[in-house]
This record gives sequence, structure tokens and C-alpha cells, in this order.
Amino acid sequence: MYIRVPWSVRVSGPVIGSRWNVTIDVVVRDRHVRTVSRRLVHRRAVADVLLTSMERESDSAFLLSAQLPRAHSYFGDHTGPAADRYDPLAVVEAAKQAAMAIAQEYFGVPYKVSFVVRTLTGEVKQARAWTIGDKPANLLMAMRIPRVHQRDGVVVGLELAMRIECDGELLMSMTGSCVWMDPAPWQALRDAARNRLGLGPFENAAAPGERAPAALVGRYSPRNVLIGPPAVAGGTTRAALVVDTRHPTHFDYQLDHAPGTLLIEACRQTARAGLDRPDPSLRSLATAFKRFVETDLPAECVAHVTESAPDRTTVRCEVLQSGRKTARVDLGFTHPPE
Repeated sequence: MYIRVPWSVRVSGPVIGSRWNVTIDVVVRDRHVRTVSRRLVHRRAVADVLLTSMERESDSAFLLSAQLPRAHSYFGDHTGPAADRYDPLAVVEAAKQAAMAIAQEYFGVPYKVSFVVRTLTGEVKQARAWTIGDKPANLLMAMRIPRVHQRDGVVVGLELAMRIECDGELLMSMTGSCVWMDPAPWQALRDAARNRLGLGPFENAAAPGERAPAALVGRYSPRNVLIGPPAVAGGTTRAALVVDTRHPTHFDYQLDHAPGTLLIEACRQTARAGLDRPDPSLRSLATAFKRFVETDLPAECVAHVTESAPDRTTVRCEVLQSGRKTARVDLGFTHPPE
């Protein structure tokens, strides 16, 4: 007798009271065989889909998986020790894709909505799995939904918490909130935001300005530099935001505003440019996105050191446009021993 079931290991032996031997062949599920549909994570390029599987464990609990490539033109473009480690912001991207896919697959959100991340926090854990080895990093993400936002009985947003592991080690813990809108209310919101700035309908983004030296912000490729030459005075660093709508990661599809992931990296680069110690490693982030950052108006990143110790630094970053704060990004860094 031969029984095949979908989990576990092969076990063979006699059935008590019978002359039959039973082999139970449990097939261990591989969650990283293929990616999910790119439509679920709002990407055009299949190569940038990190999410590989998802399943619902209860009304508010989900188990998802993702894979980080060992080489990537954006997430893998780092100098110094960071070149041999996975970028925590790649894990943030995987978590963002997880939230979008869960909303569409399990909460009835249609594909053509626009997603907005409102808040995001993350704590980077010390783990050997951060080091790039001889195979891609297979992530396992346990997601909880502590609160569902509804309007007139329709789900319009989620609050979530995630534990992200790799090879049995905890890589990051994250919390966040997101909302989404159908095309008509989204366009009304965007029109109102632009009208308050004295802008008409969006036509074209401004041309990217001068970029800071790539090595100054820990990059090899100038294309991945998102700030202009910084000005450092005391514990404050200022730099113009550089938005290149041809960038294949940040503008995989057409947007009329700067995405939150771009703002986080621009703040990281601004903070790094003002630190007087080399090779800072990201250990935490906490963000709040208040307004849209328009791509046809200048914007500026401002970073203030709020805490400094021999082994760690905390920096508060703000993105300013037309004299208004549009986003806050608090970043914590650790430093290697001198």
C-alpha cells in the first residue's frame, strides 16, 4: 500500500494487525519555486517580484515567503562591507509586496486601486543570514493584521505586523499601515494636493539634478544616487532630492509622485553623507508619510543627528517641499569597531 500526502517525510513500516507495509511519502512544500503574479505586487518587471507564496492561516494571520537575489542592480549596489550583505531595504520591499498581495488576494481589493503606505517601522536583527552566501535568501514572513479599516462596510486599509525570518533566524520585525483608493477618488485626492501647491494637472517630471558622488553615499552606480551634493553644518545635513523617473526600480511603472521607498533611501543617503564614521549599517527605521512629494517641484532632504555613541547613531530625516514637511524618516545605524 502506498499513500502520498502533501507534507512531512517518508515513513515506512508494518500496519499493526495487518500483513501490509505502509509508506507515507510526505512532500516538503517548497515555497520558493516561482513568484506570484506581478499584478499582485504592482510591478511590470517580473524580475523585481520578490514574493513567492502566500497562504491564510486565520482571519488575521498569514504566512508568506519571498526570495532575495544575491545580485541586484539597485538593492545589491553597495560599497564596503554592505556589498557582502543583503540590504534591509530589500526586505522592506518584500514586506510591501506582501501587504499589497494580501489585500488583493484575501480582502477583495481590485487590481486597479492605488496603494499608499502611511507608516512603516522596522528593526533589523543581528543574524548570520544577512551575509550573502552561495544561494539566494529564502524569506519566511509571518503577518498579523491587528486592525482592518472600513468605510461603509468596504475594506479600505490595513494595519499589519510582521516577523521575517531566513534559515530559522529572525531578520527583521516590522509594523506598518496602508490604505488604497479606486481611480476616481485617487485622482480627486491628487488634484487637490497639486492645487494646494498652485500646480495644474501633472504632465512631466522635472529633469534630475546634479547627483552627489556615488562613493559618498555608499554606492557604485551614479544612477542609484538619489540626492544632490550635500551641505553639512554641525549635526545637520541638507541635500536636494534627485528624482529620476527612468529608474527601473523606483519607477517600474509610471507615477506622478515620488514613492515612499525612494524617500527612505534618499534619507538614508543624506544621513550617511553627514556621518563622520565609515560603513554605517542600518539597524532601525520609523517612517511617517504626510503628503505627496511632487516630481515636478524641487524637494530637499534634511537630516539631524539626534543621538550619537561610539557604536551607534540615530538620525531624524525630513523631506521638505515648498516649505512643508512631507515625510519623516527616523534611522538608526550601527558602526563597526574602529
